[in-house]
Amino acid sequence: MSLWLDWSLEGVGSAGEEAADVDAAIRALDISVARSRRAFDSDRPWQELKTSADAMKIQILDEGAKVLESGQAWASTIGGVQVKLTPR
Repeated sequence: MSLWLDWSLEGVGSAGEEAADVDAAIRALDISVARSRRAFDSDRPWQELKTSADAMKIQILDEGAKVLESGQAWASTIGGVQVKLTPR
């Protein structure tokens, strides 16, 4: 199932892209979080963002996947990470 992924990382920015499936959406989020490291002057805020993103990935694979299977959009916010997945 193709998805549209919208995400926002506090202190960094937001973006959107098409993802082939939930696993591809998680990879895109991982890449974005890794790239966001350079936006922070110190390691602590980025580590907090990364911790939130790691929790988000678990939620995407559980609750998010279930909602998407029913054909509905899913959205969540954990810490400084916001994600919305919309079936295409």
